[in-house]
Amino acid sequence: MKKLTTAAFALVLAGSLTACAKTADTPAPAPSTTSSTPTVAATTPSDTMSSGATSDDTTPSGSATTGTAAPVTVDQTTPEAAMTSWLGAMVAGEGQTVCNLMATGGKTISSIPGAAESCGSTITPMLSQIKQLGAVFNGLKISGATVKGNTATFESVTTTPALAADVVSNFKAVKIDGKWYVSQG
Repeated sequence: MKKLTTAAFALVLAGSLTACAKTADTPAPAPSTTSSTPTVAATTPSDTMSSGATSDDTTPSGSATTGTAAPVTVDQTTPEAAMTSWLGAMVAGEGQTVCNLMATGGKTISSIPGAAESCGSTITPMLSQIKQLGAVFNGLKISGATVKGNTATFESVTTTPALAADVVSNFKAVKIDGKWYVSQG
């Protein structure tokens, strides 16, 4: 059962990351001259969340809270911390935070015009499929990423729970402007 759960989780994560990367590669549509829809500025995770946040009054931009869980604390100081934050946001169903923690083609998703919003609307429905698997990753700890310059891999990491290693080994992290982001492996 654990292998099936891990495989399902990895598949959903890979699919969601691919979907977000594709939305980043697609140029945002030109603004309509007849629409009065306000433009939403892309933000980085540090703009939307306070690391070390423990109360419900710190909410990532664009996400809704139900009052039942505190927002995921985002830490991008190490590849392991970024991966832990990303997985935490995944299982918490925080699509916009997930997207803000991702990069593709050497750019953060939030730095590509329209990509963060498109990613959030694409990934959030997928996250409901894995939310029930969140308990499997309670107390997640990752250590031992292999860092070479501004890239890190997770093939030989140690994780708690151990089955998380199978999931994270399929991804890498990239350092952009002093912060780590999750990217496809």
